[in-house]
Amino acid sequence: MKQKFILRFNDLSIKKKITYLYLPLAIIPMLLFAFISANYYESAIVNRSIGSMEDNNILVSDRIDAILSEAESSATFLTLSINRLLNNEEFRGTLNNNIKLYNLISNELSYAKLIYRNIDSIGFIDKAQRLYFSDFELQNGRAHILASEMYTHLQGTTGNRVWFELNQRDFLTKSPEHKMLTLGKKVWNINTGETIGFLFININETTFTDLFSEQLVDYSIYKDDGRLLYSKVNNANSPKLDRFLMDPYPKSKLITLENNRVLVTKTHIERLNWILLSQANLNVLTRDLTNILMLLVIMLLTIIILEITMTSVLNNLITNPIMKLKQGVEEISKGNFDFHFRMKTNDEIGLFAQSFNHMSAQIKKLLKDVEREEKKKREYELALIQQQIKPHFLYNSLDIILKLSQLGQNRKAQKVTIRLADYYRKSLSCGADVISVKDEINLTVDYLELQKLRYSEMFDYQIDVSNHIECKVIPKLSLQPIVENAIEHGFSYSCASGHLRIYDEIKDDVYAIIITDNGAGIAPERVERINAMLSNTLSTHQVQNVDSFGLKNVNHRLKLFFGDAYGIHIKSLEGKGTEIMIKLPREDRHD
Repeated sequence: MKQKFILRFNDLSIKKKITYLYLPLAIIPMLLFAFISANYYESAIVNRSIGSMEDNNILVSDRIDAILSEAESSATFLTLSINRLLNNEEFRGTLNNNIKLYNLISNELSYAKLIYRNIDSIGFIDKAQRLYFSDFELQNGRAHILASEMYTHLQGTTGNRVWFELNQRDFLTKSPEHKMLTLGKKVWNINTGETIGFLFININETTFTDLFSEQLVDYSIYKDDGRLLYSKVNNANSPKLDRFLMDPYPKSKLITLENNRVLVTKTHIERLNWILLSQANLNVLTRDLTNILMLLVIMLLTIIILEITMTSVLNNLITNPIMKLKQGVEEISKGNFDFHFRMKTNDEIGLFAQSFNHMSAQIKKLLKDVEREEKKKREYELALIQQQIKPHFLYNSLDIILKLSQLGQNRKAQKVTIRLADYYRKSLSCGADVISVKDEINLTVDYLELQKLRYSEMFDYQIDVSNHIECKVIPKLSLQPIVENAIEHGFSYSCASGHLRIYDEIKDDVYAIIITDNGAGIAPERVERINAMLSNTLSTHQVQNVDSFGLKNVNHRLKLFFGDAYGIHIKSLEGKGTEIMIKLPREDRHD
């Protein structure tokens, strides 16, 4: 699919390519700018809003905690006041039907309500089950007091303060339609340790809702088990909040409620096991962002219209001269180097046409010069490498002649001299760098005979080549370095008598000359390095570390002359011998 699209795009005209490429360059940055700006702006709003909501939650929770502390302080105050009245000398720590004591305790309840202004009402039931109250409305439903869970629960306490759940009831309350948060406490006689009665301090839910009415976000109160106690938003009890409420982390989160993104922040009120939850609609907070995006859309449409207009003008200014250049290039590609562009403009395209005219005039000359230089370079490189192949046995041969003369073996010395002269006569080859395989074999035989005169019983050799080797050509001195390596490195380190064989074979499109010996062989890792060097897969540093100068130069000359598909390949077994194959083209070459 991708390749098909690329092919179709390549077939379009330059005018359409400019249009299809130029418009995205203008539109995509605007889209990216709008997208990045919107995300950045929204992220900034979210971060600032979360920080503000968390601060407000802390402020509201602190005020709730202050209200709760006030109620607990009033409970302590009333406990001390009731003990002070009861232990007065007049009453001597005994509760009875004394109307004066009843009035004094009721007055203390009313006085505590005046001091602690967040308290809605206070009730007290003594051990004789008499009811004292700060407001007359608390008398309603008094029959249910003694049977209530609150009264039963306080009887089993040891005097510690107990907060009862925020709920509606028809006893110990001024207004049954409102929920009440009640603090209960058993009151002990400080002197005797006997139970005096039970204290009930009520806080109306409106005391908390008044705190929320001053805030800009919506608030809800939950129990730590997920039950909703108070809410002023419709979706506060959405099941999507359950997991967030129960999870101790995170403190704030952006969630989706009824297709709206909502920022939610929670704060724990440990004293009551409440969770204070605040939430704000992100769509409301980012209303300005919508206006900005609309402005960006209008700007984008305007830019698109301008870009289309400018693209049309640009196409006419560029594509028409390019079409003329195309026609001229087609003429030159056909071999018409006399063609010249005729451009009236002096802009970049006009200068390009002038340069192209000058270039076409030089192409013929350059082609001929390149062809001539390549041929010379090849000849020079072959000649240079040829000069690097120096017969190492020259010194040794002269040394043999000298020693034979000193020993009086003049006829043998003469034979060595004749062989040496014959070898160098053939190696000169009238200055030719490439000779027939037959001449190369004869030259190698002369070298082997010289070596046998030197080493006598060290080795023997066998030549098995086909009759058509006169038609095959090879760079001069290609076999001699390989044979020399076999004698110097193969037989010199072997205790047994060496045997060297040279034969040829034809396989597929390759004519191969193969030199084998039964000498010392080569280690496998060294064979691998040499073959890698011969196939040009080693780096320059690695090649320098491979001690095979003769093989490297012979291989290089073969590749220069015949191509990279030909050259030398080595097989060897350590202690068994070595086989070196010289691969040449099967077809005869006479140049």
